Amino acid sequence: MTYTEQKEREHRFALALRMGLPIFFLSSVTLFALFSQTYTSLASLIVLSISLLGIMVYFIFYLIYQSTHETITDPITHVFTSEYFFQLASKGLQKNTQTIIMISVENLWSINERYGVKNGDRALQSTVKKLDSFFREKGIAKLPIGRYKGGDFLTILPGEKEQYRTLIELFMSKYQNHVNDEIEIRVGAVMIDSRLSNNIELLTSRLYELHNDQITAEKEEFYSINELEQEILEALEEKHFSIGFWPVCCDQDEMFDTSVKLIDSEGRYIHQSRYVPVLNRLNKMRYLESDVLEKLGELCDDQNRYFVVTISSVTLRNPHFFEQALTLFERYPLAKEKIVLLFEEKEYCHQLDRFAQQIALYRKAGYKIALDRLGGYHTTLLYLKELEVDIVRFDPLYSRNIKKAGYQNILQGLNLSVHLCGAKTWISMIEDEYSDNLVQSLKINYRQGNYLGKILTLDEITQKEINV
Repeated sequence: MTYTEQKEREHRFALALRMGLPIFFLSSVTLFALFSQTYTSLASLIVLSISLLGIMVYFIFYLIYQSTHETITDPITHVFTSEYFFQLASKGLQKNTQTIIMISVENLWSINERYGVKNGDRALQSTVKKLDSFFREKGIAKLPIGRYKGGDFLTILPGEKEQYRTLIELFMSKYQNHVNDEIEIRVGAVMIDSRLSNNIELLTSRLYELHNDQITAEKEEFYSINELEQEILEALEEKHFSIGFWPVCCDQDEMFDTSVKLIDSEGRYIHQSRYVPVLNRLNKMRYLESDVLEKLGELCDDQNRYFVVTISSVTLRNPHFFEQALTLFERYPLAKEKIVLLFEEKEYCHQLDRFAQQIALYRKAGYKIALDRLGGYHTTLLYLKELEVDIVRFDPLYSRNIKKAGYQNILQGLNLSVHLCGAKTWISMIEDEYSDNLVQSLKINYRQGNYLGKILTLDEITQKEINV
């Protein structure tokens, strides 16, 4: 029996006592009052009996009703509900530093789809039992586990995250990919501690950011979560950001890929992995992307060079950004045909006809459109069939494995497909001469990486313009 199941039984026993004792006390008082009288009529006996019965029925129904509202465990996995876990965690966070760990069954959706929901439930139950058993073996008998949503479970332990890192690594080495009843279960884990914040909801949001962006929990943090959010919003409002320009070779004209970092009040950089989740959560990503687009418009001159800016697909479909982008060339006529809007998307847009019309209008206005992560995201390949685009960039997976024959064969086929669709191809992360020669032999149009050129600052780009 897990700790959460024991806690649930204790809770239900306490609830039963809390509801049953008043009935017992009232019944005892009523019977004492009835039989302590010298003369008791039949009528008074009937009235008191009916009253006692009515009170008992009321308390029984109240007990049933109240028990549904005081459920503290999930009916499927028998771990704490998210509401109760958050209450439990909030109390612990007020006392001292706590470590919050999120364990996720990452392939729950595919298990439900292939084997059915009941088998998916069994996979969750199996994961919970393994988690509880593992920590019991390590001397932690009372492990509070809460189910947040889907296949995501939270647990809280006293102390800083460093003291549990080895423990989580051991758990992952044993159960990251395991089989239960011939069903493959894939498990992921991230952790954080309350030095960043004592708000459990903010900590949970940060756990999802770490999980979704595949950032290691060892990454240094300069701020608490609240301070970081304030720094990001301040940098956004003051338009304090830095743009890095990475040369892209070669084709005919110069092209630069851009990388944007916010600048905090201390002059330190805030990386994309930190500010993007925050701005997405606050629905303010469009404002930064609009400011960056405006800055690139200012940089465009009479030279034949292009600037690539990464824009989220949601922003591309946003009518406010759409209006600003279409009027940009009125303010900066030299920027026309020199800005490439690069986007990627994991989820397929169901209003594709409307999106295709918007893409066509962007191109008609004077933008070039580029798709990212071909060969990595299935959506990119679907969009290639439906949208008119100018450039397609391959997923970095192919760059990292460029020396393997299998990847070379797939890359060659994808490259030919893109060219037949009327677009040019682009590959990044070229780090040595062999890879560069191989990519050239595959007739990929654009190449990028440290071997071909280091990232440049805005001052270096401006100085280069003056020298020319």
